[in-house]
Amino acid sequence: MLPIDEKNKEKLEKIIELDPLSLVEYWSIDPNYDGVTFRSKWQEYRENNEDLRIKKTAKIIIPKSKDKIKICVKAVDVFGFESVTVQEI
Repeated sequence: MLPIDEKNKEKLEKIIELDPLSLVEYWSIDPNYDGVTFRSKWQEYRENNEDLRIKKTAKIIIPKSKDKIKICVKAVDVFGFESVTVQEI
């Protein structure tokens, strides 16, 4: 947990409740994740936009394959915490 006082904790909880994605600093995609090493092929940073908010969608083109592939998305919030999700297609 973050070492913040009660007043700021309440403000942070309100932001999390109303717009949790506003706390994302950047996110990136590995469209051919090997299950071990994350190789970012696309990134979105809040500094890329005038309103300092990240874009919430991305379109990537993945070549057809007979084999299943894993797509990994990594997000990092303004506090440095990472979240990762993997989808096999």
